[in-house]
Amino acid sequence: MADNTLVLFTFMNDFIVDDSENNIVVAHNKNSLQMFIMSLYNTERRTLPKIQGYVENIIPQFLEEDFATHYRIGREVFNEILIRITPDLMRTYGGGVEQTAPTKQLLVFLCYLANQESMREVGHYFGLAKSSVHLILRRVSATINNVMGHLISWPDHQEQQDIAVQFQLQSQLPGVIGALDGTHIRISGAIGGDVDYINRKGFPSVQLQIVSDNRMMIRHAFTGWPGSTHDARVLRNSSLYNLGENSNKIAQDMYLLADSAYPLREWIITPFRDNGRLNQGQRRFNRALSSARQIVERCIGLLKGRFRRLREISLHLLLDIIQNIISACILHNLCVAKNDNIERFMEEPDDDPNRYANIFNIAQTGLVRRQQLMNNLP
Repeated sequence: MADNTLVLFTFMNDFIVDDSENNIVVAHNKNSLQMFIMSLYNTERRTLPKIQGYVENIIPQFLEEDFATHYRIGREVFNEILIRITPDLMRTYGGGVEQTAPTKQLLVFLCYLANQESMREVGHYFGLAKSSVHLILRRVSATINNVMGHLISWPDHQEQQDIAVQFQLQSQLPGVIGALDGTHIRISGAIGGDVDYINRKGFPSVQLQIVSDNRMMIRHAFTGWPGSTHDARVLRNSSLYNLGENSNKIAQDMYLLADSAYPLREWIITPFRDNGRLNQGQRRFNRALSSARQIVERCIGLLKGRFRRLREISLHLLLDIIQNIISACILHNLCVAKNDNIERFMEEPDDDPNRYANIFNIAQTGLVRRQQLMNNLP
């Protein structure tokens, strides 16, 4: 520190001293500046104390219930994630400063995803600087996306048949393979100052579009579009739209359910618009559709209830935000598959700020299918 102070004083001395006639003023300025600099060096830096041995000594003492409360998953699921991602985390280590152990990296990531503490507070728990926490979040979320992304998969035709049977038992509607909906993920600020991220309720967000099957497994997830974007426009720009319009990925006579914000298609069935003159059959159909579609609302409630970071993400790069959201969806599916604390973390979903009417044309084939479904209700 002494050498640095000498260099700084020498620099400032050369900067201040000149041959002008105002030598008294210059000397006064020089002395004041030197006293100010000296006070900076003599002031003890205040640092947030870090908890040492938290991973090694404290967490192993957690009961299963305590572990699930803090990290929103059970130990069995945690260990499976760790096994899957450890090889890639080890490969991404570039040498230099000692690497943080994969176990600790995953705990840091889950602590951030499961709670709403700042990165600085998360670092306090684990004895890490904020910059290290940020790097770990980026590394682990990218690894989960790369290694475990297959856990979000579109059902094949046989799976669609099985899903449709379960939906029909619940709603009496045949051919339903999933429910489509969108939700808003609040972010800490409009990215790049772009006002398009401000949704109709006045807060910045990105859209998350998902399809849930009868078990609350996420079969499709798409995110990143600004919060003011209409749900139907998000759909049109997602891979799901091309899948439904231009491929055979949806079996014949199968379809998704959605609310009235989405376009009526042969493969997306929406309710009859309630203009106050619906007949008894139309009202009955709408009730059946609404009942079956509740599964996607419960899925969103579970996703946000388990991973509370989705209430507000404090990252600023769009890619980081997207990878964290999709990571949460991937881990959600693993937890559902393992029946991990399903009802415990269920929360009521937030109201969608963008309940616009559909802005795209209605397909005639969709009108025909919806009418047939209404007529065939038992």
